[in-house]
Amino acid sequence: EAEKMRLLKLIFIKLLFTSHLLFSGVDLTTVDSWKIINAGPHVLLVNKFSENIISNNGFLFHMERPHCLCVTPTFVMYSPDDENFKRPKEDERIRAMLRVDFKKKTEVELEVYLALDERQQNILRLKGTFPSLRNAKIIELESVYGSDKWVIENMDHAMSQAQKICESFIPYEEEEIKDTKGKKV
Repeated sequence: EAEKMRLLKLIFIKLLFTSHLLFSGVDLTTVDSWKIINAGPHVLLVNKFSENIISNNGFLFHMERPHCLCVTPTFVMYSPDDENFKRPKEDERIRAMLRVDFKKKTEVELEVYLALDERQQNILRLKGTFPSLRNAKIIELESVYGSDKWVIENMDHAMSQAQKICESFIPYEEEEIKDTKGKKV
């Protein structure tokens, strides 16, 4: 009986000290410089920053449960400091030029998903038909926000790593019920 109590205490202490690991969030950087972070208890964002060291622009895609598929190729572009710049509004569709691996530029459609005033940050989602990015090494985007380039080589490795995390079915963070009041989250 005393041995059972001792074992139960050890299990309780172990759970007490490791329970924070269950909801510690995901924030990893791969050896290929891909950043994998959680954006809620069931959504991962896989991000790559621009090759331009003075740029904060990024390229990312989502991986959401339960299907654990890589979806929603997205660009994060900052508004230029030009005072004549006319910033597109949220939900507006704009045209841009996308170039994959130094091949011919292709006109693509981007949806302005978010336009954050306080940071001049714009979240642009690729819509419609666009060149495959799965095996690409370099992508370049030219839009009203300017031009930038990303080395996305080994994206397949980042996709695989994110898929393993996704399929673990451990919540990335503790779930909270949020009232969004119709706002995008």
